Amino acid sequence: MMSPDNGMTRRDFLKAAGLAVGGAALAGSAGSIFAQEGGPRVGIARSDLVLTDDGLNAPLLGQLIDEAVMWAVAEDTPEKAWAKCFSADEVVGIKPNGIAGYELSTLPETIEHCVYRLEEVGIDRDRMIVWEQNPNHLAACGVPLDDVPWGVRAVSAGDSLGETVRNGSFTDKLCTVLDECDAILNLPILKDHSISGVTVAMKNHYGSIGNPGAQHADIHRKLVDLNDLPQIKDKTRLIVCDLVHNVVDGGPFGSPHYFPGGMLAATDFVACDAVCWYAIEEERANRDLPTLKAAGREPLYIAAAQERGLGVAELERINVNIIDM
Repeated sequence: MMSPDNGMTRRDFLKAAGLAVGGAALAGSAGSIFAQEGGPRVGIARSDLVLTDDGLNAPLLGQLIDEAVMWAVAEDTPEKAWAKCFSADEVVGIKPNGIAGYELSTLPETIEHCVYRLEEVGIDRDRMIVWEQNPNHLAACGVPLDDVPWGVRAVSAGDSLGETVRNGSFTDKLCTVLDECDAILNLPILKDHSISGVTVAMKNHYGSIGNPGAQHADIHRKLVDLNDLPQIKDKTRLIVCDLVHNVVDGGPFGSPHYFPGGMLAATDFVACDAVCWYAIEEERANRDLPTLKAAGREPLYIAAAQERGLGVAELERINVNIIDM
């Protein structure tokens, strides 16, 4: 995967990535950025009206999710799209991200819409399990353990751990939901990260383990080894990523300062993180911030995940489409 080096300006880097202003992932006009037949599909649906001074437009948010998912799985209706990813007889694990608190976490409205679509597939709500690392993180996503909404189940990963697993550099216990579920719906939020550079789909699973703090040394290898576990790589069916309220500097905590007004969908978690990386770089360039590599936190795990065979990291091999609504 290409990365900016000392001889390449930010503008040159973003142009080479296909993300320069005027033809960009989030700053430019709608349409295909890359159109590689047979490559993983990433859909981005966006609208300036989804989050305004009047608050969140939940029905429009649901439409953005549907449009992005339909593109990601090449179907023409939401019903067909979700049925292509999930089956009525499955237990579905739903992994939001609530580590940054109420201001910067997966929106409850996102979870609610996904629950509705899963129910349309024929999945009973008591066979949908929302999990996060601890009760506070769940509550930040609108899922308090003492009053779980929507008729789904909720699990605190730290209180529901299985046996220790080992894979390469990664050693820890996994949340039992990863073994119980048949399929995973990953609901991350686009943020930069002080160590890994980017935290989106792959790092969201640090909320699926017993001791995430111990996994930050040699983080790029550990991210790849964690996501290479069959409980994650074989069960991930769909990623729906929040591009509504985000951060591109100072993450993964803080108040949102970047509001692209979109939702992203993909079935390839490496492609998802790759596109989000370049979207972050695009906005950092707009703010005259250094590239993540220049800041000492290039997300090396993304290219390493492609090398492992977990997905596609090269943008020229990813079919990205932007839908304006």
